Amino acid sequence: MADLGRIVARNIRGERSRLGLTQEEFGKLVGWSLSQAHDAEKGNRRILVQEIPMICRALQVTFADLCRGAEPGDLDALGL
Repeated sequence: MADLGRIVARNIRGERSRLGLTQEEFGKLVGWSLSQAHDAEKGNRRILVQEIPMICRALQVTFADLCRGAEPGDLDALGL
């Protein structure tokens, strides 16, 4: 079973790259330092529920987009 946190981290990294943002630019958009953005993308920083809307706005994606590739049971539990 894949770790949902790692999946979200991978999708954040992919979406940030798609937009052509550096980790520093992305971090500023969500109120994080460069090291916090780096750790979030590596899956080494827990993302707080209240940070998710800021992340989605910064990356111009939905929460479902950030969960792309998650286990079907996890998606069902989240209503996605």
